[in-house]
Amino acid sequence: MTKMLEQLPEGLLDLPAHQLHTRIDDHTLIHLDGKIQRPVFVSILQHGDEHTGWDALRDYLKNHLQHGLTRSLIILFGNIQAAALNRRKLPGQPDFNRRWPGKRIPDDAIARRLRVITDKMRQANLFASVDIHNNSGRNPHYSGINRLEKPFLNLASLFSSRMIHFTSPDGIQSSAFSRFCPAITVESGLSGTADGREQTHTFLELLLTQTNLEKVPGILEHPEIYRVFASVKVRPDVPFRIGTGPSTDSDEFVIKKDLDFLNFQRVEGGQVFGWTKGPMPLLVEDQEGCDITCGWFAIEQDRVLLKHPAVPAMITQKPQAIMDDSLCYLMQPVQPPAMTRTVKNTTEESA
Repeated sequence: MTKMLEQLPEGLLDLPAHQLHTRIDDHTLIHLDGKIQRPVFVSILQHGDEHTGWDALRDYLKNHLQHGLTRSLIILFGNIQAAALNRRKLPGQPDFNRRWPGKRIPDDAIARRLRVITDKMRQANLFASVDIHNNSGRNPHYSGINRLEKPFLNLASLFSSRMIHFTSPDGIQSSAFSRFCPAITVESGLSGTADGREQTHTFLELLLTQTNLEKVPGILEHPEIYRVFASVKVRPDVPFRIGTGPSTDSDEFVIKKDLDFLNFQRVEGGQVFGWTKGPMPLLVEDQEGCDITCGWFAIEQDRVLLKHPAVPAMITQKPQAIMDDSLCYLMQPVQPPAMTRTVKNTTEESA
């Protein structure tokens, strides 16, 4: 059963992420009252090895709890048991951020719990929703948005002028909540870095003083927006490692070391992603799940090459992250459309 607490358990703010399991369970909700009653929802630690959300939120709460919060907060603590081991997820667990209500309706215990939370939050009249994450590779800080509408763009701009618009994978928190309030994903760089913690803390300070996401002072008029059009995965039957050149093992795929330096850079066709002596080791799928590998990658003289210009993002060099999720995503820059307001009852209020 999902718990909704009305105050922080004693001593919680003194605990780093890996010790939270001593006070709270997975998917604990905590509602904290503020001067402005309409709450902001903040989700942290959906992946247990991504600590910046909790670190920044701790900083914010330590600064403001004593004198009262400007706005009410609802905090969702995600995979606390995985956080205890600094793991994205525990063996045998599903990815918590692939089980929210979406196009497909999974029926495992985690998915059922997240449906309950979604229904509860749908009734909470949220001002906004923020899901805080880290990357496992070197990326600039950016926001992820599921809708190209003014409240979403303004909310994302409070964190960074750099944004990714995506509609896949299915079952993520921001997509589920975007049906009833402005919702974004915040990507704060590598977990544990001071700059990511500071920028996320500053973002929370800005967000929790806003009263109208239709009109946010100081927001850039021309954000840098990219659209994800494909995910790139290593096929599950292919052994791989990170390295600097081809392997003598005919079955092994060697992913180029430091490939994550290409994140958010325009890469031309012919860029080497790795080496193999076997068949194509990558699986490239568009946002609808269709296989488009042949259109985007080729093998020439044992080199795995990108065929066309693209902007990669979220390239990781961590083998576990590659197995659990993907090697990277491919993007194209887009111009922001004429911004419209279509989310009902979510963006404007009297303070």
